[in-house]
Amino acid sequence: MSHDVDWRRQGAPIDHIIARKDRFDSEIIQNARVKNPYYNIPDYMYLEEKYNIRSTFFFRTIYENGDYRDYEEDIKALHKGGWEIGLHCDPSSIHDPAKIQDEKKKIEEFTNSSINANRSHYLAFSTKLPIILNSLGFLYDSSYRKSKDKISKEDMGYEMLNGIIEFPVTLMDAYLFTFMHIPEDRIVNLFHNTLDNARKQNSEFNVVTVIWHDNVLKMKGGRIYENILEFLSSQEDVVINRGIDLANIIIKEKL
Repeated sequence: MSHDVDWRRQGAPIDHIIARKDRFDSEIIQNARVKNPYYNIPDYMYLEEKYNIRSTFFFRTIYENGDYRDYEEDIKALHKGGWEIGLHCDPSSIHDPAKIQDEKKKIEEFTNSSINANRSHYLAFSTKLPIILNSLGFLYDSSYRKSKDKISKEDMGYEMLNGIIEFPVTLMDAYLFTFMHIPEDRIVNLFHNTLDNARKQNSEFNVVTVIWHDNVLKMKGGRIYENILEFLSSQEDVVINRGIDLANIIIKEKL
């Protein structure tokens, strides 16, 4: 389970939210100037704590009209609470080791520990990216997805790419809503079907990687997150991991 933090901490501009008011209940829109619905990190922490879950949060260092340093206290609180912090590197950085190294160091200043995970903003990917990440001490990446409008077996499991573990993105909120047009009341069922398909892969590790963006938790569809956690927690054969936990298991098995 993972969350990409795409927007500045203050949330999206009010005119941006109003232009998308059909995505929210009217009460959310009415209160948008008091509580920006795009900032939800404390809400995610509360929900995941409720189900004894820890996930991975990927933070950018380049925010439009904002600054990554605004997230310092959030990053420290997440790290202290046992959540994993990853880098959400800028798309312009994926061919440039110096840029990624700079972004990595900025986030590491807040955790006082090594950042092991990367996911590129907009899922930007290149064959050179795993080589760069490996050279900079990352253990895994999750920037790859084969399709936007369906769930395929290529979007499950993991690959070893030039020393980096790659976890393809299996389920992402934006694709479910925009390209796959999954109604809110069918989202949990889609998770159920995806798990069933993963179980049939006969893989060493049947991995389903999920992105639920920070800004969608109050949106129609995105607000179903607690139902997803409740369903996953009810599955006896499902282990909900941070990416780093699974990466370490894979590394241990490969040694």
